[in-house]
Amino acid sequence: MPPNPFLTTRRVEFCDTDMAGIVHFANFYRYMEQAEHTLFRELGMRIAGKTADGVVFGWPRVAAECSFSAPARYDDEVTIEIAPIKRTSRSLTLQYTFLLTDRAIARGEMTTVYCLIPPGEAMRAATIPDDWTSRLEAWERQIAG
Repeated sequence: MPPNPFLTTRRVEFCDTDMAGIVHFANFYRYMEQAEHTLFRELGMRIAGKTADGVVFGWPRVAAECSFSAPARYDDEVTIEIAPIKRTSRSLTLQYTFLLTDRAIARGEMTTVYCLIPPGEAMRAATIPDDWTSRLEAWERQIAG
């Protein structure tokens, strides 16, 4: 189980910055996605793959937003805190707080939907597998204290 709350860090690379030397806003969305993948791995889940019967699954994004209050610059180490906001039988909404030296510099939110892509069929939303739901519930209880 990940720690309460789930934290991960990301060092700002030079290629993440714009002409002003600060992280380009679009990279915060990449950071959220990378942090989400780290969380999933910690929970023993995968963001994409195949089910036991060979059906492709994934978690496409259906909504994402981020607001910014201060810049991050090349070589800064940004801490990303993830907290659950809402979970349904098919979707997961997470909040991301970006911290630089314990000060929030940005906040984001992303909603993903568990989907299956059966061979020869269109992608469709599906119920999150029971074992993953149990892992998410355990994490949510841990965060709630």
